[in-house]
Amino acid sequence: MRRRSAINSLLLTVPVAVMSVSLVAPVTAAAQSSGSLGSAGLPGSSGSAGSTGSTGSQSGPCNNFLGNFPPGSLGLNLTTGSLANAANSVAGAAASSVRDFPRWITSDQGTIPVLKGATSVLQLVTGPTSPAKTDSEYNIHGTDLGIMFEHRDETMVMFGDTFGDCTLTDNSWRSNVMLTAQSDTPTNGLKITGARPRATNGDAAALVQGAHEANGVGEVTVIPTAAISVGDTMYMRVMSVRDWNAPGGWNTNYSALVKSEDDGANWTVLTDSMRRVTNFTGWDPTVDFDTPPTAENLPAVDQDGWYGMQMSAFLEADGHLYEYMTPSGRRGPATLARVDLDKIEDPDAYEWFKGGTTWESDPDNSYVILPRPVEELSVAYNEHLDKYVALTSMASGVVSMRVADEPQGPWSEPQTLVNRRMFPNAYAPMIHPESITSDGNYLYYALSTWDAYNVFLLRTDLDQFDFSAPSADTKTDVQSRITVGEAVKAGAINDEGVIDEQRLEEAAETAPAAPEPITEPAGR
Repeated sequence: MRRRSAINSLLLTVPVAVMSVSLVAPVTAAAQSSGSLGSAGLPGSSGSAGSTGSTGSQSGPCNNFLGNFPPGSLGLNLTTGSLANAANSVAGAAASSVRDFPRWITSDQGTIPVLKGATSVLQLVTGPTSPAKTDSEYNIHGTDLGIMFEHRDETMVMFGDTFGDCTLTDNSWRSNVMLTAQSDTPTNGLKITGARPRATNGDAAALVQGAHEANGVGEVTVIPTAAISVGDTMYMRVMSVRDWNAPGGWNTNYSALVKSEDDGANWTVLTDSMRRVTNFTGWDPTVDFDTPPTAENLPAVDQDGWYGMQMSAFLEADGHLYEYMTPSGRRGPATLARVDLDKIEDPDAYEWFKGGTTWESDPDNSYVILPRPVEELSVAYNEHLDKYVALTSMASGVVSMRVADEPQGPWSEPQTLVNRRMFPNAYAPMIHPESITSDGNYLYYALSTWDAYNVFLLRTDLDQFDFSAPSADTKTDVQSRITVGEAVKAGAINDEGVIDEQRLEEAAETAPAAPEPITEPAGR
């Protein structure tokens, strides 16, 4: 086992960026849309952007998140982004910590919220202010997901819909990209080392580019939902999004297994692995297939059979790849399949869990291992707990964790790790691979937010929870905060923007900021 560095305390004295009016500018009314965004406003696309309209908005993937994106950028005119749409994520200015800036700081780890207790935010992984400078280094101004897995001696980090400078002339929309990071426990954040593949202009290049067609016409985008490395080969599951529709909902054309045998430089769709629910065949011309997709060799469309198996989470255990599957959208239950690691590419080798100790080759009537609604899902084994852990977002908590003794369960009731006071518009918690085999008590995971449309790295102390008696108590304080003005008045922030943590705590006791209201996003 690789030596793991000791867990150190997060530095409490950090430089703070200049706090100007632009950093606290409120979002426009258009950002509070409750309609379905679809791909509204993209050339040749259609879709409703809500009753307030979209022109000139500062929401969505190109918002005015703490001044990172300029007003007048695409805003709601841009596509929704991987596994979110504006309607099921944006709760309005009053509900969002992002727009209540006093609870956020800009440090050498990027612009992040300050949490006290079991969970802390370690880093902004992507976007403007991120330590990796993904905006200037890789043209990643906005993205989401952050699916992580180990490959050789690196941590690979996969993202969904990714955007560049978010202007009408250069949004640089890539359906998915991948960054590389140093392996080992991310005690002080992910150390991003590069992009793979990388375009000649230096941008992080798409792995499998979507056709970027109009909403509901063919294929809007292609999103990774799971990834793993087996030997020298990387595998990921992708879903082809046909349309973004009702809040929390979208429809797909197919799910497919994609592989890379050159460390992620090139990716090939395995034609036989496609779980097709529509007859879509209009792929982007750059997409590579192991067998040319023709009417003769494409798998048959089976809308009823494959409907519930369009999004995935991967787990490697006891010589198998376990694949946890849900329908497209955020409302379905989870079922489970498994396959021998050396037969991943053979769709006939998979067997589906039917309850008890029964596994069968027929996917029909598979056993529901997690009740609806299951959102984006991440599953891993954790040595410290000696349990399998599953993270997903729920109405009560944007990071809810269940535990089980076996990959198939039975799974415990959910323990809330992060609630909507901390991240009202967050989704898709993705476990860091060092949390899988680490014998330490910290769980590391990525979390995306619609407001920022970027990815954060969080850390939770598992020892502060009793998973045999789960509850909604996050063991994390988000109420004893102080406004920037009060902090400056108390001398807790000096002229260089450095925070005196003790003075900050003392000032927070005498002049605490108001607690964050909880408002459930529309559509959940």
